[in-house]
Amino acid sequence: MTAVVQANDKRLNDAKLYLQSLPMVKHSTATGEGGLVDLKRYDLVIVVITMSRERTLADEDRKRTFNLGYLTQTVARLLMILHTDDSAAFQRKKLVVCSVDPQPERFTEALEMSNYVEVVSLYQNTSTNRQHVAGNMFEKEKDDYVYCLKTASRFESPYYLVVEDDVLLDKRAIETVHFVLSYFDLFSAVDWLFVKLYYPEKWLGYSRSCMTVAEVGGYSVLGGCLCAGVVLLIRRHRKLLLSCRTLPVWFWFTVGAVFIALLCVSIGRQYVESWRDYFVSTHQLVEAPGCCTQAVLYPAHIVSDLSSHLRRVHSDYDFSVDIAIDGFAHVRGLRRYLVQPNVAKHIGLISNLRRNSKSAQHFL
Repeated sequence: MTAVVQANDKRLNDAKLYLQSLPMVKHSTATGEGGLVDLKRYDLVIVVITMSRERTLADEDRKRTFNLGYLTQTVARLLMILHTDDSAAFQRKKLVVCSVDPQPERFTEALEMSNYVEVVSLYQNTSTNRQHVAGNMFEKEKDDYVYCLKTASRFESPYYLVVEDDVLLDKRAIETVHFVLSYFDLFSAVDWLFVKLYYPEKWLGYSRSCMTVAEVGGYSVLGGCLCAGVVLLIRRHRKLLLSCRTLPVWFWFTVGAVFIALLCVSIGRQYVESWRDYFVSTHQLVEAPGCCTQAVLYPAHIVSDLSSHLRRVHSDYDFSVDIAIDGFAHVRGLRRYLVQPNVAKHIGLISNLRRNSKSAQHFL
């Protein structure tokens, strides 16, 4: 736990230093859907859904221990990406923070971020329309998601990236998104609902599927070829043991292939495939599972119908917003994609929904 807290503190300090290097421009804090007026057209609109976690940390000792600053870290990383990314298809980008906290006047972190980005709040300071806040938290989560998605759609753009406030995009995330959309012809396709940029790593291991056979088999063949090649090269060495010289090449190929296969399984797919993180062009696009909405890219033409669908369904513990979104894809026969490896990192040790902490080992 200590290592996780220290890592979070370092990221927070780095984020604050970066924000201090930026000019402070006080943005108007809009409330409700009627407060947004922006006639510009953007190539990509990024909306960060946020809510204060202060009430989750009930006692003062925990507040002092967990100096979270998730929103500060997320906004700083996104601003850094916006200022450095030069992807051809996403030249004009817009960042909006969507606060769904029922007490926006007490959400100091969001107020501070309004010095750097536009902040939109669902609730007014004097609003009395908060009766559902203390009720079904899953229904509120869904309604909040719809509101922020619709808020993003008020800025004209062909794509909307919805990010939770405890997610850090990789510095080359937008470049990677541009690559996969271009390589898999998604810029011109209309039969897809979303592209997820994150899925929990603990569930990204090898499974009983054809993909696992293909991946492990490919690495095994590569390992077998390398082993056999090394043996052929060193066979000319006179001091090599006689037994090594007499064994056939296919034997060494098998040894190398089996060794690499066992090594891959023992290490885990998450770490075997981590080499792809260093090369944008090696990222894959696979079918997305139903879970999780930490960072999701939507095409503009689907936002209105998706929002209407979410308003009609009722969410609870067994039917949360991510499952509801996935259900819409099944109803419409739309494709769902996931970028692998992840191009985002989930840093949210403290949940603002289920009111508990996650295991620290997931954040090491």
